[in-house]
Amino acid sequence: MRKSFWDFNRVNAERLFNNRFAILILILSVLTIFLIIRIYFLQVVSFKHFDTLSETNRIKYIQTPPRRGIIYDRNNIVLADNSSFYSVEINIKESKDVIKIINAVNKEIGLTKKEIEIFHKKKSRYSHHNSIVLKSNLNDAEIAKVLAIRYKYDGLDVTASLMRKYPHNEITAHVLGNIGYIDKKDLFELDRKKYKNVKYTGKTGIEKYYENVLYGDPGYKRVEVNARGRQIRDIEEQSATPGSDVHLTLDIELQKFMYSKLKDYAGSSILMNPKNGEILAMVSSPTINPNDKLWNFKTDNEAIKKLKSPMFNRSINGLYSPGSTIKPILALNGLHNKIIESKTEYYAGPFFQLPNSNRRYRDWKPEGHGIVDLEKAIIQSCDVYFYMLANNLGIQKMTSFFKYFSFGEKTGIDMPYESSGVLPTNEWKVKNIGHKWTKGDTVITGIGQGYFLTTPIQLAYATSIIANNGSIVIPKLNKNIQMKKNKKILEKENYLKNKISLKDWETINNAMFKVVNQENGTAYWATKNKYNNISGKTGTVQVYSLSQKTDVREKEDIPDYLKDHSLYIGYAPKENPEIVIATIIENIGSGSKYAAPISNEIINYYFDNIREKY
Repeated sequence: MRKSFWDFNRVNAERLFNNRFAILILILSVLTIFLIIRIYFLQVVSFKHFDTLSETNRIKYIQTPPRRGIIYDRNNIVLADNSSFYSVEINIKESKDVIKIINAVNKEIGLTKKEIEIFHKKKSRYSHHNSIVLKSNLNDAEIAKVLAIRYKYDGLDVTASLMRKYPHNEITAHVLGNIGYIDKKDLFELDRKKYKNVKYTGKTGIEKYYENVLYGDPGYKRVEVNARGRQIRDIEEQSATPGSDVHLTLDIELQKFMYSKLKDYAGSSILMNPKNGEILAMVSSPTINPNDKLWNFKTDNEAIKKLKSPMFNRSINGLYSPGSTIKPILALNGLHNKIIESKTEYYAGPFFQLPNSNRRYRDWKPEGHGIVDLEKAIIQSCDVYFYMLANNLGIQKMTSFFKYFSFGEKTGIDMPYESSGVLPTNEWKVKNIGHKWTKGDTVITGIGQGYFLTTPIQLAYATSIIANNGSIVIPKLNKNIQMKKNKKILEKENYLKNKISLKDWETINNAMFKVVNQENGTAYWATKNKYNNISGKTGTVQVYSLSQKTDVREKEDIPDYLKDHSLYIGYAPKENPEIVIATIIENIGSGSKYAAPISNEIINYYFDNIREKY
């Protein structure tokens, strides 16, 4: 039977439908397989990854900084402690409008222009965390006001932490140093993981040098947070390990007394035990209250200018010509190299001249000292005698000998950023000044002037070597550490003790004793209470040169910045010395009039009030 046209079309339509249905089934099957694979990948293969992401959205990991170690003096009196501290912070990643938040906080508690400026500076700089302090040291009323508006602004929070507190304010400022906001430079030195949620670190002084000891190890908290990032509850916590305490060699009562004597001047004084290198007191003046510097911003730029660089630690960084304080060492050099003999006399007129030169190198005493030997030259600080000695020694013998006393090198004290000073040579002058060394340079180096620069700690160190007849101790501030002498120091000590005769050491020590205790000594009239058998040497450093047309310093008033520096080194008692001192006072006058009486008052205070405690 023949199929009709309609039957034929029906068969074709069924075939087409079946083909299309098969294709659709194939597509659906492929899609189903892909979906199953994807589900398997998400649910099984990537489970840990997405579970972590989900957990992170709900659970927040917070590193908790440790309590910073406490710093004590040698008698367990607190010098640096921690106190509760509240701050307004803005998390710049969570906040939608930082300016709006700042304005809201300003309306509630009032922000200073400087606080806002500092916030924006921190915000623009590199930071290893997102929360930035807007205002610190909040009182109770300010805390309540900020908490009342916190719910309105994502990223705004009030945080509690422990902040450094220095009970003795300015008195210990330069020794202890300070902590400050972590910056990019700090992160090159610090363990980023360890300091992840930390905003402050030691910047200067003991706080910087012993940062690894004082900081400790951080802990952590895992807390549940809501969609706005607010903490709901604590889930897990591991306590931080507190930093270790540090006990210093300082005596705070002695430090207070020293500060009272220097607070009206610019300069430094250091009292040190020559037997073990312990620093009993160290003051740099002027200074500022470190508690103000941390959070109150009370010291403005104009006040800082008037205070003559109060944040500059003169004790280890101040560079000064040593003046006549190096004359005992130069005399020892002359004796050792047999350039002079202790009893040989010379005529010391009002000035010294090099052969074939018209240049006059004047003595501090206009009429000169007349006939002098080595002892009298030290006792009366005769410049002309040491001009002659320096010229006969030559700069090479001078500098090589000064190196034994650590001039031109760091002493190794446990403080950061110590300066090396300048011990000039021909090579140094060519490199730094661009001219060759002259005999005139040698002459003025002989009285501690010219290019020769030293720090107060170097002077104290050198004085301890004189007091010890060549034995060397490295100055230190941490009472519980032993300062190890390296090979270089041991070689120096061996030379000073074994190559220089005890007789030469005694000659220098006897002369320094008479500087203070003999009527014509430069420190005799300036020193009361001589019963502690103090030995010493004064120094006066000229800040400007006298004209060649006159032998007398002009009497008219001169600006303060051109006045002489006043210096003094000393030790006591004469036999078996227990302490040494080095003092420098800037732009004030002669060493015998200012630095000497202040230094010897400090020495007497030690023996009368402090010594019995040890």
